[in-house]
Amino acid sequence: MAFCPKCGKAVKEIENFCENCGAKLQGFFEDVEEESEEIIEKTSYKGLILFILFLVLVGYVILDIWAMTQLVPVLSVGSIATSVLNFNGNYGLSETALKTTLRVENPTFVPILFGRISYDAEHQDTKVAEGKTGFFIIGSYSQKDMPVDLTIYPLSVGWEGLKSLWNKVTGVNDEWLANAYVDFGITKFKIASVRK
Repeated sequence: MAFCPKCGKAVKEIENFCENCGAKLQGFFEDVEEESEEIIEKTSYKGLILFILFLVLVGYVILDIWAMTQLVPVLSVGSIATSVLNFNGNYGLSETALKTTLRVENPTFVPILFGRISYDAEHQDTKVAEGKTGFFIIGSYSQKDMPVDLTIYPLSVGWEGLKSLWNKVTGVNDEWLANAYVDFGITKFKIASVRK
Protein backbone atom coordinates (compact mmCIF):
# COMPACT_ATOMS: atom_id res chain seq x y z
CA MET A 1 0.00 0.00 0.00
CA ALA A 2 1.20 3.53 -0.85
CA PHE A 3 0.34 6.89 0.66
CA CYS A 4 -0.02 10.36 -0.81
CA PRO A 5 3.11 12.44 -0.14
CA LYS A 6 0.98 15.56 0.44
CA CYS A 7 -1.99 14.48 2.60
CA GLY A 8 -0.96 10.96 3.67
CA LYS A 9 -4.14 9.27 2.43
CA ALA A 10 -3.84 5.69 1.17
CA VAL A 11 -3.62 5.56 -2.65
CA LYS A 12 -2.99 2.98 -5.33
CA GLU A 13 0.43 3.21 -7.01
CA ILE A 14 -1.21 3.08 -10.44
CA GLU A 15 -3.22 6.30 -9.83
CA ASN A 16 -1.95 9.55 -11.41
CA PHE A 17 -3.55 11.89 -8.83
CA CYS A 18 -4.59 11.62 -5.17
CA GLU A 19 -8.39 11.30 -4.87
CA ASN A 20 -8.35 13.19 -1.55
CA CYS A 21 -6.19 16.28 -2.26
CA GLY A 22 -5.50 16.07 -5.99
CA ALA A 23 -1.68 15.93 -5.62
CA LYS A 24 0.16 14.60 -8.64
CA LEU A 25 1.38 11.04 -8.00
CA GLN A 26 2.73 10.17 -11.44
CA GLY A 27 6.53 9.73 -11.22
CA PHE A 28 6.62 10.17 -7.43
CA PHE A 29 6.62 6.43 -6.70
CA GLU A 30 9.26 5.78 -9.38
CA ASP A 31 11.51 8.43 -7.78
CA VAL A 32 10.99 6.89 -4.34
CA GLU A 33 11.83 3.43 -5.69
CA GLU A 34 15.03 4.72 -7.37
CA GLU A 35 16.12 6.53 -4.20
CA SER A 36 15.47 3.47 -2.03
CA GLU A 37 17.54 1.33 -4.43
CA GLU A 38 20.42 3.85 -4.17
CA ILE A 39 20.18 3.80 -0.36
CA ILE A 40 20.21 0.00 -0.32
CA GLU A 41 23.19 -0.04 -2.70
CA LYS A 42 25.17 2.49 -0.59
CA THR A 43 24.27 0.61 2.59
CA SER A 44 25.42 -2.69 1.14
CA TYR A 45 28.77 -1.11 0.10
CA LYS A 46 29.22 0.34 3.59
CA GLY A 47 28.31 -3.03 5.09
CA LEU A 48 30.82 -4.78 2.84
CA ILE A 49 33.56 -2.27 3.70
CA LEU A 50 32.80 -2.59 7.43
CA PHE A 51 32.84 -6.39 7.15
CA ILE A 52 36.23 -6.31 5.37
CA LEU A 53 37.63 -3.92 8.00
CA PHE A 54 36.30 -6.22 10.73
CA LEU A 55 38.00 -9.23 9.11
CA VAL A 56 41.30 -7.31 8.80
CA LEU A 57 41.11 -6.23 12.45
CA VAL A 58 40.28 -9.73 13.69
CA GLY A 59 43.06 -11.16 11.49
CA TYR A 60 45.58 -8.73 12.95
CA VAL A 61 44.46 -9.46 16.52
CA ILE A 62 44.97 -13.17 15.85
CA LEU A 63 48.44 -12.47 14.36
CA ASP A 64 49.26 -10.20 17.32
CA ILE A 65 48.31 -12.93 19.80
CA TRP A 66 50.35 -15.49 17.86
CA ALA A 67 53.37 -13.13 17.77
CA MET A 68 53.07 -12.54 21.52
CA THR A 69 53.26 -16.27 22.15
CA GLN A 70 56.53 -16.28 20.18
CA LEU A 71 58.20 -13.58 22.34
CA VAL A 72 61.49 -14.63 23.89
CA PRO A 73 62.61 -13.20 27.23
CA VAL A 74 66.36 -12.63 26.85
CA LEU A 75 68.05 -13.90 29.99
CA SER A 76 71.76 -13.23 29.88
CA VAL A 77 74.37 -12.05 32.35
CA GLY A 78 74.29 -8.59 30.76
CA SER A 79 70.50 -8.21 30.88
CA ILE A 80 70.33 -9.50 34.46
CA ALA A 81 73.16 -7.19 35.56
CA THR A 82 71.47 -4.20 33.91
CA SER A 83 68.21 -5.20 35.56
CA VAL A 84 69.76 -5.46 39.04
CA LEU A 85 71.74 -2.24 38.73
CA ASN A 86 68.72 -0.23 37.57
CA PHE A 87 66.19 -1.28 40.20
CA ASN A 88 64.52 0.94 42.73
CA GLY A 89 61.59 0.24 45.01
CA ASN A 90 60.11 -0.24 48.46
CA TYR A 91 61.61 -2.80 50.80
CA GLY A 92 59.84 -4.93 53.40
CA LEU A 93 60.21 -8.33 55.04
CA SER A 94 57.06 -9.92 53.70
CA GLU A 95 57.11 -8.19 50.32
CA THR A 96 59.57 -6.04 48.42
CA ALA A 97 58.37 -4.08 45.39
CA LEU A 98 60.99 -3.24 42.79
CA LYS A 99 60.98 -1.48 39.46
CA THR A 100 63.40 -3.09 37.05
CA THR A 101 63.65 -4.08 33.37
CA LEU A 102 63.20 -7.19 31.27
CA ARG A 103 64.67 -7.60 27.78
CA VAL A 104 62.29 -9.24 25.31
CA GLU A 105 62.90 -10.24 21.70
CA ASN A 106 60.22 -10.40 19.00
CA PRO A 107 61.43 -13.02 16.47
CA THR A 108 58.38 -12.62 14.19
CA PHE A 109 57.44 -10.44 11.23
CA VAL A 110 54.40 -9.12 13.15
CA PRO A 111 54.84 -5.89 15.14
CA ILE A 112 53.11 -6.28 18.50
CA LEU A 113 50.89 -3.31 19.26
CA PHE A 114 49.31 -4.54 22.45
CA GLY A 115 51.17 -6.85 24.77
CA ARG A 116 52.08 -7.53 28.37
CA ILE A 117 54.35 -10.16 29.94
CA SER A 118 54.15 -11.58 33.44
CA TYR A 119 56.48 -14.04 35.10
CA ASP A 120 57.05 -15.82 38.37
CA ALA A 121 59.80 -17.74 40.16
CA GLU A 122 59.23 -20.73 42.45
CA HIS A 123 61.23 -23.06 44.62
CA GLN A 124 59.64 -26.45 45.21
CA ASP A 125 56.15 -25.01 44.43
CA THR A 126 56.57 -21.96 46.70
CA LYS A 127 56.37 -18.61 44.88
CA VAL A 128 59.33 -16.39 45.73
CA ALA A 129 58.90 -13.63 43.15
CA GLU A 130 56.52 -12.41 40.46
CA GLY A 131 56.47 -9.52 38.05
CA LYS A 132 54.76 -8.02 35.05
CA THR A 133 55.44 -5.45 32.40
CA GLY A 134 53.04 -2.72 31.43
CA PHE A 135 51.40 -2.78 28.03
CA PHE A 136 53.99 -2.35 25.29
CA ILE A 137 54.64 -2.02 21.59
CA ILE A 138 57.53 -3.87 19.98
CA GLY A 139 58.52 -3.94 16.31
CA SER A 140 59.10 -7.02 14.22
CA TYR A 141 62.51 -8.72 14.55
CA SER A 142 63.55 -6.45 17.41
CA GLN A 143 64.50 -6.38 21.10
CA LYS A 144 63.21 -4.08 23.79
CA ASP A 145 64.03 -3.48 27.46
CA MET A 146 60.67 -3.09 29.15
CA PRO A 147 59.99 -1.69 32.62
CA VAL A 148 58.81 -4.34 35.07
CA ASP A 149 57.00 -4.12 38.39
CA LEU A 150 58.64 -6.94 40.35
CA THR A 151 57.53 -8.26 43.71
CA ILE A 152 59.97 -10.37 45.76
CA TYR A 153 58.89 -12.19 48.91
CA PRO A 154 62.06 -11.95 51.11
CA LEU A 155 60.86 -14.30 53.87
CA SER A 156 59.96 -16.94 51.29
CA VAL A 157 63.27 -16.38 49.48
CA GLY A 158 65.22 -16.77 52.76
CA TRP A 159 63.30 -19.85 53.86
CA GLU A 160 63.48 -21.48 50.43
CA GLY A 161 67.19 -20.61 50.24
CA LEU A 162 67.78 -22.45 53.52
CA LYS A 163 65.74 -25.41 52.25
CA SER A 164 67.79 -25.39 49.04
CA LEU A 165 71.04 -25.54 51.06
CA TRP A 166 69.63 -28.35 53.17
CA ASN A 167 68.59 -30.21 50.00
CA LYS A 168 72.16 -29.95 48.69
CA VAL A 169 73.59 -31.29 51.97
CA THR A 170 71.13 -34.20 52.11
CA GLY A 171 71.22 -34.93 48.36
CA VAL A 172 67.50 -34.30 47.85
CA ASN A 173 66.48 -33.09 44.39
CA ASP A 174 66.28 -29.29 44.51
CA GLU A 175 64.19 -27.44 41.93
CA TRP A 176 63.97 -23.76 41.10
CA LEU A 177 61.53 -22.76 38.35
CA ALA A 178 60.89 -19.52 36.47
CA ASN A 179 57.99 -19.09 34.02
CA ALA A 180 57.21 -16.28 31.61
CA TYR A 181 53.70 -15.72 30.26
CA VAL A 182 51.94 -13.57 27.70
CA ASP A 183 49.32 -11.91 29.87
CA PHE A 184 45.95 -10.91 28.40
CA GLY A 185 44.44 -9.96 31.75
CA ILE A 186 41.82 -12.71 31.71
CA THR A 187 44.18 -15.48 30.64
CA LYS A 188 47.90 -16.22 30.28
CA PHE A 189 49.91 -18.33 27.82
CA LYS A 190 53.28 -19.70 28.89
CA ILE A 191 56.08 -18.60 26.53
CA ALA A 192 59.16 -19.66 28.46
CA SER A 193 60.15 -21.85 31.36
CA VAL A 194 63.58 -22.19 33.01
CA ARG A 195 64.14 -25.07 35.42
CA LYS A 196 67.25 -25.42 37.58
